[in-house]
Amino acid sequence: MSKILEGIKVVEVASMAAAPSATVILADLGAEVIKVEPPMGDLWRYGNQVAGMPPSKIPYTTYIQNRTKKSVALNLKDPKAQEVLAKLAADCDVFLTNSPRKVQQALKHTYDDIKAINPNVVYAWINGFGLEGPDKDAPGFDMTAWYARSGMMEELRPKDSDPVPLPVGGGDLNTATALFGAVMAGLYHRERTGQGSFVSTSLLNNGIWANSSMMQAALVGAPAMQKFHRTEWPNPISGGVYKTKDSRYIIIVELNPNNVDNLRDAFGADYLKGDERFATPELRAKNSAELFAEMQKIVGEHDLAEVSKRLKAFGVNFSVVQTTEECTRDEHMIANGCFPEVEGTDGIRTIDSPIQIQGNGLEKVKPQNPPAVGEHTVSQLTALGYSEEEIKAMAEAHAIGLPR
Repeated sequence: MSKILEGIKVVEVASMAAAPSATVILADLGAEVIKVEPPMGDLWRYGNQVAGMPPSKIPYTTYIQNRTKKSVALNLKDPKAQEVLAKLAADCDVFLTNSPRKVQQALKHTYDDIKAINPNVVYAWINGFGLEGPDKDAPGFDMTAWYARSGMMEELRPKDSDPVPLPVGGGDLNTATALFGAVMAGLYHRERTGQGSFVSTSLLNNGIWANSSMMQAALVGAPAMQKFHRTEWPNPISGGVYKTKDSRYIIIVELNPNNVDNLRDAFGADYLKGDERFATPELRAKNSAELFAEMQKIVGEHDLAEVSKRLKAFGVNFSVVQTTEECTRDEHMIANGCFPEVEGTDGIRTIDSPIQIQGNGLEKVKPQNPPAVGEHTVSQLTALGYSEEEIKAMAEAHAIGLPR
């Protein structure tokens, strides 16, 4: 078995979530990813300790952002460490960073810096707000650039309610997939032409893309989408959310109007078949409030298990509004390999990256235990030609970090 990106070397100078998640996808597909991080480690290694995050002694965020990588700890404020980074980058295929522009300039890893020592490199940069404009150097997080600035936060604000928070990392992981695609496009361009390239994406651009249906409506002058309370939804059979007897929720999405009989039959609601108020799509739209009330009455008479059983039996397109914890036990997700076990751990599972490669003996890398901070500093520097004495001297000068 082989890996599709086997032989590709990636140097990552990045922190937190979006950029390191993109390199996890590359590592999952066989690339060698060398994570360059400060001697104290990437701050998101300690995300489990951040106020508001689910408390745990297990540093769970590092399994998403740092698994299957090598770690080299460098204090890039030190010129000696900058020399090490340059040597690491000299033969890499991909150099990926989320460092702000001024940090790149100060720490000598701008595109021009890296291209000067590796002309054919694919240099990938992710930032908050894009390459141009008045906010190009503003700090960006997914909560601000991807969610609030893009209109997504307002679109998801319930009627007559306050804005709701973004699930942690939601915009980062979305943007990571785009950055992965940009890197692959750069590698494909190099394969065809032999030339390197600069590729980039931003949290803002990806937030706008995620909100593109509403954004496109605005661009043609359409009004903002009306907000509705759950019980006011104007299309009860497509997007209607219903509460079960045991206070759980389901969403029904039947785009085909001819499938409305399946919903009636699932609950034995024969009396609705002859109801002229709901005989056609036009009449159902006109009498949507009454139809919603009838459907909610039926669903509300049964527990979630019974509702799910009946809707499945009659082929209704629906989903349970699941909790995150329920997802970890979802037999369908498990069957699709969504939660592979991390090798080198005591049964810890992680989340599979969303790119699947099959055929011709190809396979993904099984998730490996995230490296300790600086775990590969010595081996990588030795491979670059540094002597034991030079490594010791740099460690004593705090230019590099050794495993702790």
